[in-house]
Amino acid sequence: MLVVKPSGDGTEQIIEKYRESLNIKLIIQNRGYVVDALNLGLKNAQGNILVFLDDDAIPFPNLIQSYLLSYLAPHIGGVAGDVVPVTVSGNKICPFEDIASEIMPTQISETVLARKLGSRPLRGLENYLIYISKAGFVSVNYEIIKKAFSQPVPSLLAKGANMSISSKAAAGFQFPPSWILGLTFEQYLGWYLWKKGYQVIINPQIKAYHIHHGQSLSRNVKDKKNDAVLCTEARLLFYRLYGSEPELSIMHRLLLLLLEAIIDLKSICLHKQTSRIRMFKNKLFAELIGLRWLVYKKMGLNYSPLADLKKCYNKR
Repeated sequence: MLVVKPSGDGTEQIIEKYRESLNIKLIIQNRGYVVDALNLGLKNAQGNILVFLDDDAIPFPNLIQSYLLSYLAPHIGGVAGDVVPVTVSGNKICPFEDIASEIMPTQISETVLARKLGSRPLRGLENYLIYISKAGFVSVNYEIIKKAFSQPVPSLLAKGANMSISSKAAAGFQFPPSWILGLTFEQYLGWYLWKKGYQVIINPQIKAYHIHHGQSLSRNVKDKKNDAVLCTEARLLFYRLYGSEPELSIMHRLLLLLLEAIIDLKSICLHKQTSRIRMFKNKLFAELIGLRWLVYKKMGLNYSPLADLKKCYNKR
């Protein structure tokens, strides 16, 4: 099944060419963003296992077979695969020499203090490779990475470029319409499956290449507008889950935000780089949206950040 917005680039014609021989079901998405496409796919998908691939991902030949084997274990609700960054030159796939995986980093990026404040996992996710912290951020357990390179380990879903879910486990699930670019939708879905009591794992033997070329059909990473929305959506995960996940901690969130502000302001004063100032503004904007969302939830009122995200996108 393929969900496609009217492209104007010939995509639909290519799909039609192979539609009968590959038994493709084509769904045209007339409005909305990436999570709206995902909702259409979830609503119309058939089969026991639903596999997600990005438009710029190239699956390894054994990907489907490896997914099928992964679901032979009992009570598996979701399985993530590894994502290998590459460039493409002609017909040649060229892996990065210094980055073996987009999911399992070998270098710790956070400071020790930031890790202690912002990376403490929700209760029950202590042994997960990818997890959600009490401060509402997606984090990586660096102590598990070495093990995860060689065998399946517990982990929330990692990247939409290569992941899957059990249709039984996700029955009735729909994403709330509060995204534009869909950042952290994978972990939101993984959290949902975990809260329902299903096992969610990552299997390093299930691999897909991910082409790095500066953009995909839905995200141009060189676009400042996308940059602002991606930053905002990543930081809204705390507020999306607040009220549904009792382990989230406002104290952890505030302490981490204070530390971040000190580090950012010090860096801005020292370097005065436009990019650093822009990122600080993006973070501030995200937290203001989140604060509004939090207040509405406390008051029992409905609020979706989509309208504010659109304003953020259109102003940049």
